[in-house]
Amino acid sequence: MIFSKVDERGPPMSMETSKIDIAGTPQLAVPTAHEAIARVNRWLHRAIGTAVHAAAATFDPATFYWHVPIEIAYGATGPLGVVGDVYVHAATGDFAGQPNVEEFRQRAEALASTRGIE
Repeated sequence: MIFSKVDERGPPMSMETSKIDIAGTPQLAVPTAHEAIARVNRWLHRAIGTAVHAAAATFDPATFYWHVPIEIAYGATGPLGVVGDVYVHAATGDFAGQPNVEEFRQRAEALASTRGIE
């Protein structure tokens, strides 16, 4: 026997339907700031090198994207500054647009040059 449960949002629904709805809860590809940073760093380190990295991520619930600033840092000097941004969709893990590797590289080199680093 299936018991009905009254849902305040609409007509009665069965307990079985309720269980299906809970089991169907979507999973996020990038649920935390730590995972957003790790995803961006994997891409950056393969595409550009280890001097550029992501150190923070901020979630925007209106767009469902993680905003991840990219900075350049060297062991001897520490962080020099931000050279760009990457946006990662929390549900899919995809980057918004196509981040331009050459543009990040040029900005990083220019910032390093202003600090006397060749």
